[in-house]
Amino acid sequence: MRSKVRAVQIAIVGGGPAGLSTAGALIKLGAKPVVFDRNARIGDSWRRRYDRLHLHTTRRFSGLAHYPIPRSYPQYLSRDMYAEYLELYAKQLAIEVALGCSVESIGLAASSDRETSAFDLQTSRGRILASAVVVATGMFGEPVTPRVAGLDDYRGTVLHACAYKSGKAFAAKRVLVVGLGNTGAEIATDLVDHGAGYVAVSVRSTPPVVLRDLLGVPVQLFGIALSRVRPGTADRIGQVLSRLAIGDLSRYGLRTPDWLPFSSQRIPVIDVGFLRHLKRGTITIHPTVSRFTERGVLYGEGYAEEFDAVIFATGYRTGLERLLQLRGVLDDVGFPQARMGDPTVVPGLYFIGFVHSHRGLLFEIERASRRLARHWQTDRRRSR
Repeated sequence: MRSKVRAVQIAIVGGGPAGLSTAGALIKLGAKPVVFDRNARIGDSWRRRYDRLHLHTTRRFSGLAHYPIPRSYPQYLSRDMYAEYLELYAKQLAIEVALGCSVESIGLAASSDRETSAFDLQTSRGRILASAVVVATGMFGEPVTPRVAGLDDYRGTVLHACAYKSGKAFAAKRVLVVGLGNTGAEIATDLVDHGAGYVAVSVRSTPPVVLRDLLGVPVQLFGIALSRVRPGTADRIGQVLSRLAIGDLSRYGLRTPDWLPFSSQRIPVIDVGFLRHLKRGTITIHPTVSRFTERGVLYGEGYAEEFDAVIFATGYRTGLERLLQLRGVLDDVGFPQARMGDPTVVPGLYFIGFVHSHRGLLFEIERASRRLARHWQTDRRRSR
């Protein structure tokens, strides 16, 4: 029995902000994209994230192509508010979204199908043949949990940040957060706010920390402005501003940052309450965990602590290596080699949503989705 086959003009894999914004931009140029998303409802990937999540970027610079976030929303949208906006966006731009459809692999179409389609997508609902494909699955495809000695012997609760919902479940508990990025800092803050008995953060590489609003100005605006100057100069300006606003954090256990944002192209910790608890002593900083014990951990400096739970805020991989049956499009760490929104070495294949930016990921997505749509239009005209 032959599997079900559907032909589409442009298949967009992933129905988050990147996929929807690209669909909206393409529709405005007369294209007929179809978005394929494994979730049951638009915005579910946001609704599943931890309860206290709010955007770090402003309403003005977090909207998608051709339909900005309405002014009725606050400056910084909550998780559920942004999910609501995504649903509204899809409705306003009449985007076709195939929900509950998981794309399992993307490869080139067989020679018999090449006259009309370039790509063959294997999905949970059968095959999809498409003339062009936009991969918008995001940077958080697969959670990463480091292999630490003794972890299997530990008797407490262990989870990755992707499974964390609220500090309510950890009231009066001793909790260790492994990793100090934005997620780790927010989870540690949430744990204290919900009455955890003791909260520690294990830090391998010390990040720079900035305020979400500096002197009443959103830090995103500084990021946009400083992205126009040399990275070294931008870092020096940022250091001066942070020192004046935050002060010396070494007395609280955070040493001088091991890297600077603009030179390393990495995102600093954007403070939404973490510093308050750090300075009060309700969050404690510890070094790298060298091994687990039955009741807790042993740190690299040789001392031990007991914990009821350990939460790994240790990041993600894209997971694109398993999705793509195409060569030459990914780098050594699984990120697209081409700039997002630009053509790749495989004609008709595009990526969007894969970038670390001081101007804000959503800001970059909006711009790149418009650029991608223009590239698609140009490529289509050339192929005629």
